[in-house]
Amino acid sequence: MANPQSTLVGAVESRIKLRHYRLLLALDRHRSITRVAEALDISQPSVTRALAEIESTFRTVLFARTGRGLEPTAAGEVLIARAAYAIAENQALLSELDSVQAGRQGRLRVGVIPYASTRVLESTWSHLYALRPRVAVMSVEDLSGNLTAALRRRELDCAICRFAERGTGAEDDGLEQVLLYQQQPRLVVARPSAALLTRFPEVDIAKLADMDWIFPPADAPIRAMLDTLFSAAGRRPPVPALEAYAVRTVATALRTLPRGITVLPDDIAQAVCVGGGAEVLPQALPWSLPPVGLAWMRGSPKTALIQGLQQALQGL
Repeated sequence: MANPQSTLVGAVESRIKLRHYRLLLALDRHRSITRVAEALDISQPSVTRALAEIESTFRTVLFARTGRGLEPTAAGEVLIARAAYAIAENQALLSELDSVQAGRQGRLRVGVIPYASTRVLESTWSHLYALRPRVAVMSVEDLSGNLTAALRRRELDCAICRFAERGTGAEDDGLEQVLLYQQQPRLVVARPSAALLTRFPEVDIAKLADMDWIFPPADAPIRAMLDTLFSAAGRRPPVPALEAYAVRTVATALRTLPRGITVLPDDIAQAVCVGGGAEVLPQALPWSLPPVGLAWMRGSPKTALIQGLQQALQGL
């Protein structure tokens, strides 16, 4: 008697194509046979037949029909995630083949947080561009959480980002992380206000609450720490004058806000102050930022290339 599992594997391998995965993603996005048919420019019966074919192949219902439209089942959620991964991998393959045909040894997709150390970034590009044959590099700048999510979706090969929590045992999703360096947070204030605040030996939250704050996005580690700092002092976090995470934007704002203030990692703070529009205050802040590391997914086809980058960066 044939093994049911091996029979299922054979059916999936012989019947499921990328077009089926694209259909699943469209169904998840639109939650309607009608809207999917319009989006993909095919007939509604074709969408219905294709979904029935996919569900028959996997021997399970993938979408429940509800009054609100189509809702993915638990099996559907699993398959949708894998469909996104399969399509991302196919696109990565095509892009990499283009790079190889252009004489490169492939393509590396690198994520970077906005507050990454200049020294680490320069070493990253120097190492990658010194490789022979050369590697084509694509860089994406984003928050750590978004970068690690992109790694898990296989949309990036590696990322220089803050450490992310990961499961163990059955929950281990294969995210690899190695430490590169630590950063300490520093108060950075517009030069017109620096002299006044420098005179205080400790951070005075009451005075700082009245300043024109530049906050990072709500899901950035520094933002959460600032909220905790004000809450611990019995103060509500101030409404920011500006929410920004781009270094140039923050530096420009500090030059134009006489009472502007923000918190930046120490090395980024020094770089922002180079133009003379702001100063780093000497007072220490009572917390440390999550460490910055190099992250990638275990089993990545780019593991050897990433580990070579890891050795170059950890040797700094």
